Amino acid sequence: MSRDYGLCFWSFGDISVEEKCRIAKEIGVDGVEVQGDLTQDPKELANILSRYALKVLSVTPDNVDISSVDEDTRLKAVQYFLDLLDWASDLGVNRICLHGDVGKTAGCGDLTKDWQLLVESSKTVMEKAEVLNIEVVFEVLNRYENHQIVTCQEALNLIDAVNSPNLFVLLDAYHMNIEEANPIDALKKAGSKLGVYHVADSNRQAVGNGHSNIKDQIKALHEINYNGPIIMEMVAEGPNPFTAVKGEDYLEVLTYYYKTSLEKLKAWDTSKVVR
Repeated sequence: MSRDYGLCFWSFGDISVEEKCRIAKEIGVDGVEVQGDLTQDPKELANILSRYALKVLSVTPDNVDISSVDEDTRLKAVQYFLDLLDWASDLGVNRICLHGDVGKTAGCGDLTKDWQLLVESSKTVMEKAEVLNIEVVFEVLNRYENHQIVTCQEALNLIDAVNSPNLFVLLDAYHMNIEEANPIDALKKAGSKLGVYHVADSNRQAVGNGHSNIKDQIKALHEINYNGPIIMEMVAEGPNPFTAVKGEDYLEVLTYYYKTSLEKLKAWDTSKVVR
């Protein structure tokens, strides 16, 4: 099985795309998850990535609130995703990520209302995604980042409610460490609806720096015949989970995390974790 390995551009912080590409190439990944910055010319971005022979594996969206009870806020958020789909199409990408507003840890107080708004907004996004033949992966976060969709089962419930063949789930080893009773079982439950797998250890650092059983998670990917990308999403050690910049040497630390993790992931993945 051919597998793409990647990393998330946002984790490099506020440096140029060119520099991000240079570091990613040095690390040795096949592709990247780019940031959905609509001010960035997609053709120009495609040219830069092409020079470094990097694929676009997915797109990280801006933080917008698609389930806000404030209609203006919600409609602007939905429009962002509709525009992002066009942007991704111009970039030549066939997959984007969808999730709630990172940092919003409480809804309006009416769970039914929050759910209804999330489903309706997602349906609108998916209607256009189907027209453009773009896959959308809904990222399962954790309770400290968003109040909706924090487990695999909740994501599957959303997929059922939206009822679009182009909607899949994105499971992240770091978030699963917080919310899932058993991350390996969660991956198996996702099964054919798993669209993207993000990986970092329990502390969002390098594989081996925490207590997550990443090796058996990779084994589970084989058991469900997952052939999508493995995308690393790590940050250097330090406070504030919403920023990539953790200190003067954060890029050096992060590069080391990615290099050592990629080596382990490839070894486990290619051997199908038979040992």
